[in-house]
Parts: sequence; C-alpha cells; structure tokens
Amino acid sequence: MGGLICPQCCGTKKEKEIDCSPDCFYLGKSKQYFTDRQEGVMLSDFEREMKSVIGDEEQYMDILQNIEFIIHRIYRERGNFTDKHVETALEYLLEMGKAQLDLPAKFLTEPPPNVRAIVDGINDIFEFRESLRAREHLLIRLKCIYQVLDSVRMHRNPTDDSSYLKFASQFLR
Repeated sequence: MGGLICPQCCGTKKEKEIDCSPDCFYLGKSKQYFTDRQEGVMLSDFEREMKSVIGDEEQYMDILQNIEFIIHRIYRERGNFTDKHVETALEYLLEMGKAQLDLPAKFLTEPPPNVRAIVDGINDIFEFRESLRAREHLLIRLKCIYQVLDSVRMHRNPTDDSSYLKFASQFLR
C-alpha cells in the first residue's frame, strides 16, 4: 500500500493481487465506470422490454384503453391540459416504475397539479383494476404506459400543444 504501480497492473490486479487503498482515486473511478456500465445495460434491457409492446397492443388493449380513457376524462373535465402534461405524467410513472424494479431512475420531484392529476388518475385505474382481480404485473403496466407515451410523442404537432389529446378524443367520447 502506498507504493507506485504501473497502469497495466492497476487495471488487471487491483483488489485481487494488490491491496488497494479505499481512497484511491483510480479505484473509485474504476468502480464508478463499471457501475455506470452495468446501469446502462440494465436501462437498455428495460427500454427494449418496454418497446416489445409496440405491435402487440391487442394483448393489452383493455389496459391501454383504461389509461387513455382516464387521460381523456381529465382533459375533458379540466380542459387546461396539454400533450406536455400527459407526456410528463407518463414519464413520471415510468421513472417510478423503474425505481420499484430497482433500476436506475431519475430523481423525481413532486409534479405540478396538472401532471399530478394524470398520475393519480392512472394509478386509480390500476387500483380499480386490482379491486376487480385484474392485477397486472408492474412490467405489463409499464409497457402500457410506454405505449401511450409513444402515441403521445407520435401525434405531437409543434403548432398545436394538444394535438394528441384532440386525436385521442376522436376515439374516446
């Protein structure tokens, strides 16, 4: 401990043959690199799993319709919502789901009231479904949230801040 070693030995023998000091800068950087890399793989796997619902919507149609129905109902009742509010609420729910799955998630603060209303509405739908014994696994719920988020983004029109909400309204009267 305390001596100099070459970079190759540091890279190949640290913590195996070399008793590294816990405050070693290079050891800390190495551990951070491998942690970041592992988290990146986990998030990539999660993203791939979320995308697997696209093209397979029929299997989840009732959940998807429930989510879109509650979004539309809140929009119709309150009227002061934009696609960005919906997008933020769905992203918030995805991040909360990641945290429940012990995946790296963004730090989330309390969302604004419009976003909170959507988050609460979607959570209420899931609780209602659960009361009917239709409890889906968290991954299924997250896939459906991801699918609706994909639809919001796909129907976004830069000149109309409610283009998705108007599009969905055609089907949810």
